[in-house]
Amino acid sequence: MTESNQLSTSIVLASSISPLFAILFVGLRFYTAKVILRSIHKDDWLIFVALVFSVGYSVTEIIHTQYGLGLHKAEIDNIVETYRMYMMITGFPVNIFSNLSILFTKASILAFYLRFSISRAFVIAVYAVLVVVVGYCLAGAVAVLYACQPISKYWTFGPGHCIEANSLSASLVSLNVFTDAVILVLPFWLLRPLRTGLVQRVAIATVLGTGGFILAVSIWRLFVNIETFGDKELTYKYGINYLWLIIETNVAIVCACLPTLRALVGRAMSCQLVTTHRPEPMRLDTISNPRVSTDDPALALEKRSNPSTLPSTAEIGSSRNSMFSGLHRARSEDVGYAR
Repeated sequence: MTESNQLSTSIVLASSISPLFAILFVGLRFYTAKVILRSIHKDDWLIFVALVFSVGYSVTEIIHTQYGLGLHKAEIDNIVETYRMYMMITGFPVNIFSNLSILFTKASILAFYLRFSISRAFVIAVYAVLVVVVGYCLAGAVAVLYACQPISKYWTFGPGHCIEANSLSASLVSLNVFTDAVILVLPFWLLRPLRTGLVQRVAIATVLGTGGFILAVSIWRLFVNIETFGDKELTYKYGINYLWLIIETNVAIVCACLPTLRALVGRAMSCQLVTTHRPEPMRLDTISNPRVSTDDPALALEKRSNPSTLPSTAEIGSSRNSMFSGLHRARSEDVGYAR
Protein backbone atom coordinates (compact mmCIF):
# COMPACT_ATOMS: atom_id res chain seq x y z
CA MET A 1 0.00 0.00 0.00
CA THR A 2 1.41 3.39 -1.02
CA GLU A 3 1.75 6.34 1.36
CA SER A 4 -1.18 8.15 -0.25
CA ASN A 5 -3.39 5.08 -0.06
CA GLN A 6 -2.54 4.77 3.64
CA LEU A 7 -3.63 8.38 4.19
CA SER A 8 -6.90 7.84 2.32
CA THR A 9 -7.55 4.71 4.38
CA SER A 10 -6.81 6.62 7.60
CA ILE A 11 -9.30 9.32 6.61
CA VAL A 12 -11.98 6.72 5.95
CA LEU A 13 -11.29 4.96 9.27
CA ALA A 14 -11.32 8.23 11.23
CA SER A 15 -14.54 9.28 9.49
CA SER A 16 -16.15 5.94 10.34
CA ILE A 17 -15.00 5.47 13.94
CA SER A 18 -14.69 8.89 15.60
CA PRO A 19 -18.36 9.88 15.03
CA LEU A 20 -19.41 6.75 16.94
CA PHE A 21 -17.79 8.12 20.11
CA ALA A 22 -19.47 11.48 19.57
CA ILE A 23 -22.85 9.78 19.11
CA LEU A 24 -22.30 7.71 22.28
CA PHE A 25 -21.43 10.70 24.45
CA VAL A 26 -24.25 12.86 23.11
CA GLY A 27 -26.64 9.99 23.77
CA LEU A 28 -25.36 9.68 27.35
CA ARG A 29 -25.68 13.45 27.74
CA PHE A 30 -29.35 13.42 26.74
CA TYR A 31 -29.98 10.41 28.98
CA THR A 32 -28.41 12.30 31.88
CA ALA A 33 -30.37 15.46 31.14
CA LYS A 34 -33.70 13.68 30.66
CA VAL A 35 -33.59 10.89 33.24
CA ILE A 36 -31.28 12.17 35.99
CA LEU A 37 -31.40 15.96 35.77
CA ARG A 38 -34.93 15.95 34.31
CA SER A 39 -34.21 19.10 32.34
CA ILE A 40 -32.86 19.51 28.81
CA HIS A 41 -31.21 22.89 28.26
CA LYS A 42 -30.40 24.78 25.09
CA ASP A 43 -26.73 23.78 25.32
CA ASP A 44 -27.85 20.15 25.04
CA TRP A 45 -29.73 20.89 21.82
CA LEU A 46 -26.81 22.89 20.44
CA ILE A 47 -24.46 19.94 20.86
CA PHE A 48 -27.02 17.71 19.13
CA VAL A 49 -26.99 20.04 16.10
CA ALA A 50 -23.18 19.95 16.18
CA LEU A 51 -23.33 16.15 16.11
CA VAL A 52 -25.60 16.18 13.05
CA PHE A 53 -23.15 18.37 11.13
CA SER A 54 -20.22 16.27 12.35
CA VAL A 55 -21.79 13.09 11.01
CA GLY A 56 -22.53 14.86 7.73
CA TYR A 57 -18.93 16.02 7.58
CA SER A 58 -17.60 12.52 8.19
CA VAL A 59 -19.80 11.06 5.45
CA THR A 60 -18.70 13.66 2.90
CA GLU A 61 -15.05 13.06 3.81
CA ILE A 62 -15.44 9.38 2.95
CA ILE A 63 -16.93 10.41 -0.41
CA HIS A 64 -14.14 12.96 -0.82
CA THR A 65 -11.46 10.28 -0.62
CA GLN A 66 -13.13 8.39 -3.47
CA TYR A 67 -12.36 11.34 -5.76
CA GLY A 68 -8.73 11.86 -4.89
CA LEU A 69 -8.36 13.37 -1.41
CA GLY A 70 -5.13 12.08 0.11
CA LEU A 71 -3.52 11.30 -3.25
CA HIS A 72 -0.29 12.84 -4.54
CA LYS A 73 -0.26 15.34 -7.39
CA ALA A 74 1.19 12.81 -9.82
CA GLU A 75 -1.75 10.53 -9.17
CA ILE A 76 -4.24 13.38 -9.55
CA ASP A 77 -2.74 14.45 -12.90
CA ASN A 78 -3.74 11.10 -14.34
CA ILE A 79 -7.38 11.62 -13.34
CA VAL A 80 -9.77 12.94 -15.96
CA GLU A 81 -11.18 16.44 -15.55
CA THR A 82 -14.66 15.17 -14.61
CA TYR A 83 -13.14 13.19 -11.75
CA ARG A 84 -11.27 16.27 -10.51
CA MET A 85 -14.49 18.26 -10.73
CA TYR A 86 -16.29 15.80 -8.46
CA MET A 87 -13.40 15.93 -5.99
CA MET A 88 -13.64 19.72 -5.75
CA ILE A 89 -17.44 19.72 -5.54
CA THR A 90 -17.42 17.28 -2.63
CA GLY A 91 -15.06 19.72 -0.91
CA PHE A 92 -17.91 22.24 -0.58
CA PRO A 93 -20.03 20.28 1.93
CA VAL A 94 -16.83 19.22 3.70
CA ASN A 95 -16.01 22.84 4.54
CA ILE A 96 -19.61 23.79 5.31
CA PHE A 97 -20.33 20.84 7.62
CA SER A 98 -17.01 21.03 9.50
CA ASN A 99 -17.30 24.76 10.20
CA LEU A 100 -20.92 24.49 11.33
CA SER A 101 -20.10 21.54 13.59
CA ILE A 102 -17.34 23.56 15.29
CA LEU A 103 -19.68 26.56 15.53
CA PHE A 104 -22.45 24.69 17.35
CA THR A 105 -20.01 22.78 19.57
CA LYS A 106 -18.43 25.97 20.87
CA ALA A 107 -21.84 27.64 21.15
CA SER A 108 -22.95 24.71 23.33
CA ILE A 109 -19.94 25.07 25.63
CA LEU A 110 -20.45 28.83 25.97
CA ALA A 111 -24.18 28.38 26.62
CA PHE A 112 -23.27 25.92 29.37
CA TYR A 113 -20.96 28.52 30.93
CA LEU A 114 -23.77 31.08 30.93
CA ARG A 115 -25.79 28.86 33.25
CA PHE A 116 -23.17 29.54 35.92
CA SER A 117 -22.64 33.22 35.17
CA ILE A 118 -21.54 35.26 38.18
CA SER A 119 -21.28 38.80 36.77
CA ARG A 120 -22.25 40.98 33.86
CA ALA A 121 -18.61 41.15 32.81
CA PHE A 122 -18.46 37.36 32.49
CA VAL A 123 -21.66 37.30 30.42
CA ILE A 124 -20.29 40.00 28.12
CA ALA A 125 -17.03 38.07 27.71
CA VAL A 126 -18.89 34.88 26.81
CA TYR A 127 -21.04 36.64 24.23
CA ALA A 128 -17.97 38.36 22.78
CA VAL A 129 -16.32 34.97 22.25
CA LEU A 130 -19.55 33.67 20.74
CA VAL A 131 -19.63 36.55 18.23
CA VAL A 132 -16.06 35.74 17.16
CA VAL A 133 -16.91 32.04 16.82
CA VAL A 134 -20.02 32.72 14.75
CA GLY A 135 -18.13 35.18 12.56
CA TYR A 136 -15.16 33.04 11.58
CA CYS A 137 -17.11 29.77 11.33
CA LEU A 138 -19.72 31.27 9.00
CA ALA A 139 -16.93 32.92 7.01
CA GLY A 140 -15.22 29.55 6.64
CA ALA A 141 -18.48 27.87 5.65
CA VAL A 142 -19.44 30.31 2.88
CA ALA A 143 -15.98 31.40 1.69
CA VAL A 144 -15.51 28.16 -0.22
CA LEU A 145 -18.52 29.05 -2.39
CA TYR A 146 -17.07 32.42 -3.42
CA ALA A 147 -13.32 31.85 -3.32
CA CYS A 148 -13.20 31.21 -7.07
CA GLN A 149 -15.20 33.06 -9.71
CA PRO A 150 -16.59 31.47 -11.74
CA ILE A 151 -16.92 28.46 -9.48
CA SER A 152 -15.70 26.17 -12.28
CA LYS A 153 -12.29 27.79 -11.80
CA TYR A 154 -11.80 25.30 -8.96
CA TRP A 155 -11.29 22.42 -11.38
CA THR A 156 -10.51 24.04 -14.76
CA PHE A 157 -7.73 26.24 -16.08
CA GLY A 158 -10.05 28.58 -17.96
CA PRO A 159 -10.60 32.31 -17.41
CA GLY A 160 -11.42 33.53 -13.91
CA HIS A 161 -9.72 34.23 -10.60
CA CYS A 162 -9.42 32.79 -7.08
CA ILE A 163 -8.58 34.55 -3.83
CA GLU A 164 -5.35 33.72 -2.01
CA ALA A 165 -6.52 30.74 0.02
CA ASN A 166 -3.49 30.25 2.29
CA SER A 167 -3.90 33.51 4.20
CA LEU A 168 -7.64 33.00 4.62
CA SER A 169 -7.20 29.43 5.84
CA ALA A 170 -4.45 30.40 8.30
CA SER A 171 -6.56 33.24 9.67
CA LEU A 172 -9.58 30.99 10.25
CA VAL A 173 -7.54 28.25 11.93
CA SER A 174 -5.75 30.85 14.09
CA LEU A 175 -9.09 32.22 15.27
CA ASN A 176 -10.13 28.66 16.04
CA VAL A 177 -7.05 28.19 18.23
CA PHE A 178 -7.63 31.56 19.93
CA THR A 179 -11.25 30.80 20.83
CA ASP A 180 -10.28 27.33 22.08
CA ALA A 181 -7.75 28.96 24.41
CA VAL A 182 -10.30 31.49 25.70
CA ILE A 183 -12.89 28.76 26.27
CA LEU A 184 -10.27 26.85 28.26
CA VAL A 185 -9.51 29.73 30.66
CA LEU A 186 -13.04 31.12 31.08
CA PRO A 187 -13.96 28.63 33.86
CA PHE A 188 -11.25 30.10 36.10
CA TRP A 189 -13.20 33.36 36.05
CA LEU A 190 -16.07 31.48 37.64
CA LEU A 191 -13.80 30.32 40.46
CA ARG A 192 -12.62 33.74 41.61
CA PRO A 193 -15.42 34.34 44.16
CA LEU A 194 -15.16 30.85 45.66
CA ARG A 195 -13.53 30.51 49.07
CA THR A 196 -12.13 27.05 48.51
CA GLY A 197 -8.76 25.38 48.49
CA LEU A 198 -6.58 24.94 45.44
CA VAL A 199 -7.51 21.27 45.01
CA GLN A 200 -11.22 22.05 44.95
CA ARG A 201 -10.70 24.90 42.48
CA VAL A 202 -8.67 22.72 40.13
CA ALA A 203 -11.26 19.93 40.32
CA ILE A 204 -14.16 22.22 39.40
CA ALA A 205 -12.14 24.03 36.73
CA THR A 206 -11.24 20.69 35.18
CA VAL A 207 -14.89 19.70 34.90
CA LEU A 208 -15.95 23.08 33.54
CA GLY A 209 -13.03 23.40 31.16
CA THR A 210 -13.01 19.98 29.54
CA GLY A 211 -14.51 21.46 26.39
CA GLY A 212 -11.37 23.51 25.90
CA PHE A 213 -8.89 20.63 25.97
CA ILE A 214 -9.32 20.32 22.22
CA LEU A 215 -6.87 23.24 22.08
CA ALA A 216 -3.92 20.88 21.59
CA VAL A 217 -5.49 19.35 18.49
CA SER A 218 -6.31 22.81 17.12
CA ILE A 219 -2.71 23.97 17.51
CA TRP A 220 -1.41 20.87 15.75
CA ARG A 221 -3.84 21.41 12.87
CA LEU A 222 -2.61 25.01 12.56
CA PHE A 223 0.95 23.76 12.02
CA VAL A 224 -0.27 21.19 9.49
CA ASN A 225 -2.18 23.93 7.69
CA ILE A 226 0.87 26.21 7.54
CA GLU A 227 2.94 23.39 6.04
CA THR A 228 0.69 23.41 2.96
CA PHE A 229 1.74 26.97 2.03
CA GLY A 230 3.44 26.89 -1.37
CA ASP A 231 3.16 23.11 -1.53
CA LYS A 232 1.90 21.71 -4.82
CA GLU A 233 0.90 18.47 -3.14
CA LEU A 234 -2.33 20.10 -1.99
CA THR A 235 -4.56 17.04 -2.27
CA TYR A 236 -2.17 15.07 -0.07
CA LYS A 237 -1.43 17.87 2.42
CA TYR A 238 -5.09 18.81 2.73
CA GLY A 239 -5.80 15.15 3.33
CA ILE A 240 -3.62 15.35 6.46
CA ASN A 241 -5.38 18.54 7.54
CA TYR A 242 -8.84 17.05 7.02
CA LEU A 243 -7.83 13.91 8.90
CA TRP A 244 -7.04 15.97 12.00
CA LEU A 245 -10.14 18.09 11.47
CA ILE A 246 -12.28 14.94 11.65
CA ILE A 247 -10.65 14.08 14.96
CA GLU A 248 -11.01 17.65 16.23
CA THR A 249 -14.72 17.99 15.50
CA ASN A 250 -15.67 14.71 17.15
CA VAL A 251 -13.32 14.98 20.13
CA ALA A 252 -14.66 18.50 20.72
CA ILE A 253 -18.19 17.11 20.94
CA VAL A 254 -17.04 14.45 23.42
CA CYS A 255 -15.27 17.05 25.57
CA ALA A 256 -18.30 19.34 25.50
CA CYS A 257 -20.41 16.51 26.94
CA LEU A 258 -18.12 15.65 29.85
CA PRO A 259 -19.28 18.34 32.33
CA THR A 260 -22.90 17.21 31.99
CA LEU A 261 -21.93 13.55 32.43
CA ARG A 262 -20.61 14.45 35.89
CA ALA A 263 -24.16 13.86 37.12
CA LEU A 264 -24.25 10.40 35.53
CA VAL A 265 -20.94 9.46 37.16
CA GLY A 266 -22.23 10.81 40.47
CA ARG A 267 -25.34 8.63 40.20
CA ALA A 268 -23.24 5.56 39.48
CA MET A 269 -20.93 6.30 42.41
CA SER A 270 -23.87 6.89 44.74
CA CYS A 271 -25.31 3.50 43.82
CA GLN A 272 -21.94 1.92 44.60
CA LEU A 273 -21.84 3.69 47.98
CA VAL A 274 -25.28 2.38 48.87
CA THR A 275 -24.26 -1.13 47.87
CA THR A 276 -21.11 -0.89 49.99
CA HIS A 277 -22.76 0.41 53.15
CA ARG A 278 -26.09 -1.44 52.87
CA PRO A 279 -25.72 -5.18 52.47
CA GLU A 280 -29.50 -5.74 52.31
CA PRO A 281 -31.41 -5.29 49.03
CA MET A 282 -31.81 -1.66 48.00
CA ARG A 283 -35.15 -0.06 48.89
CA LEU A 284 -36.32 3.51 48.79
CA ASP A 285 -35.76 3.88 52.51
CA THR A 286 -32.17 2.67 52.22
CA ILE A 287 -31.05 5.64 50.13
CA SER A 288 -32.48 8.38 52.31
CA ASN A 289 -29.54 8.94 54.68
CA PRO A 290 -26.51 6.87 53.65
CA ARG A 291 -22.99 7.55 54.78
CA VAL A 292 -21.43 9.59 52.00
CA SER A 293 -17.74 10.16 51.43
CA THR A 294 -16.72 13.80 51.22
CA ASP A 295 -13.66 13.11 49.13
CA ASP A 296 -15.57 14.55 46.18
CA PRO A 297 -14.59 18.23 45.87
CA ALA A 298 -18.20 19.11 45.11
CA LEU A 299 -19.37 17.58 48.37
CA ALA A 300 -16.52 19.27 50.19
CA LEU A 301 -17.74 22.60 48.86
CA GLU A 302 -21.27 21.81 50.00
CA LYS A 303 -20.15 20.83 53.48
CA ARG A 304 -17.88 23.87 53.78
CA SER A 305 -20.73 26.25 52.94
CA ASN A 306 -23.20 24.48 55.24
CA PRO A 307 -21.45 22.16 57.69
CA SER A 308 -24.68 20.96 59.22
CA THR A 309 -26.00 19.59 55.95
CA LEU A 310 -24.53 16.86 53.79
CA PRO A 311 -26.33 15.98 50.52
CA SER A 312 -28.08 12.65 50.39
CA THR A 313 -26.99 10.00 47.93
CA ALA A 314 -29.87 10.73 45.59
CA GLU A 315 -28.79 14.36 45.43
CA ILE A 316 -25.21 13.58 44.45
CA GLY A 317 -25.96 12.55 40.89
CA SER A 318 -29.37 14.03 40.30
CA SER A 319 -28.45 17.68 39.81
CA ARG A 320 -25.65 19.83 38.51
CA ASN A 321 -26.29 22.03 41.54
CA SER A 322 -24.49 19.49 43.72
CA MET A 323 -21.28 20.00 41.78
CA PHE A 324 -21.46 23.75 41.53
CA SER A 325 -23.29 24.78 44.70
CA GLY A 326 -20.46 27.16 45.55
CA LEU A 327 -20.93 28.90 42.24
CA HIS A 328 -24.62 29.44 42.94
CA ARG A 329 -23.87 31.20 46.22
CA ALA A 330 -21.16 33.32 44.61
CA ARG A 331 -23.20 34.71 41.74
CA SER A 332 -24.25 38.34 41.85
CA GLU A 333 -27.82 39.35 42.53
CA ASP A 334 -28.30 41.00 39.15
CA VAL A 335 -27.27 37.99 37.08
CA GLY A 336 -28.86 34.75 38.25
CA TYR A 337 -28.45 31.14 37.30
CA ALA A 338 -30.53 30.56 34.19
CA ARG A 339 -32.38 27.39 34.58
